[in-house]
Amino acid sequence: MAAFATRAAIVAHKDYYLTALPRTGETAQQWGEWLDVIIEGSQAATLIWREEQLLGGGYEFSRRLTVADDWEPTTWPERVQLVRSRGQARREAGLLEKHLQQAETTLRQLTPPPARGRRQYREEVALQAAIDKVLTQYHVSGLLTTTWQQEESKTTRYVGRGRGGPNRPTRTDVKVRYVISDVQRNEPAIIKHRRRLGWRAYITNLPQDQWSLTDTVCHYRAGYCVERDFHLIKDRPLGLSPLYVRRDDQIIGLTHLLTIGLRLLTLIETKTRDTLQQTKESLTGLYEGQPNRATDRPTGLRLLRAFARAEISRVGTQMPDGHWHWRLSPLPDLLIQILTLLGVSEQVYLQLGNSP
Repeated sequence: MAAFATRAAIVAHKDYYLTALPRTGETAQQWGEWLDVIIEGSQAATLIWREEQLLGGGYEFSRRLTVADDWEPTTWPERVQLVRSRGQARREAGLLEKHLQQAETTLRQLTPPPARGRRQYREEVALQAAIDKVLTQYHVSGLLTTTWQQEESKTTRYVGRGRGGPNRPTRTDVKVRYVISDVQRNEPAIIKHRRRLGWRAYITNLPQDQWSLTDTVCHYRAGYCVERDFHLIKDRPLGLSPLYVRRDDQIIGLTHLLTIGLRLLTLIETKTRDTLQQTKESLTGLYEGQPNRATDRPTGLRLLRAFARAEISRVGTQMPDGHWHWRLSPLPDLLIQILTLLGVSEQVYLQLGNSP
């Protein structure tokens, strides 16, 4: 979606786009400059709130883009928005801390005491190359300072074979190895690096007087709902597979039927979550193999799976007078709780026992 040709085509059709900007190509070259202006304080930041929750902050600037086609060039203003998410910054900071600890441990293990099977670094260049490889592997180059020292071991031996004597010539063999003595964190560099975590760039041609920075960020964050619906309608239990029908009217009818099922599935999920939020409760027993795991944001699929696992049955017996007597499986407490959250009485289920 962020491809330049795609954006140009959207503008040519007089439509709008809002998408994340990949950190590749020219963007990768300009990324450092975009962050420097706000990190160093020359650019003021706008805080982004959703209801009473602080999502993060950022700023935006405009640029004009032009694309030439076979008829006439298309020019339009594009807004570039740099936004730092608090949640993403925390996650990346946690990953950075993990990488720092792993790199420290690995560096300290590079030069173990001499023993059989343990590699010793006899040249300073080889040790420096190994240190750089570890720092690159864990993405912490410039964040750790490693110091090492040279150790020498001298061994005196007799020249030639045979037993030694007072007048026998000797030689001294010197072995040199380099040992890492300390690994320290470069705290100023780490603090500076953390300030650059959690940032993301968005691009849009939405009019600024109608869509503020906060509006576009909140709108983009809601995009996963649409993407998730596409996955739901293609996955079980809906399973949109129009290739198994032949006529166009069958494809249209199947699609309409499954979109109704998607709306019902979404309604079940939304109603359950809203009720749990209002009552400040949670559901336990929805996860297979984890009977004590609780959640206050169950998915519609897990709610339906709970009913499927219960294997509810309706058994009928025909009486001598010709009437049928029906017996229903008792509902588990979990299913009764789900029906209550949906605002459905248990009597709706029990009425199935009186149906012919």
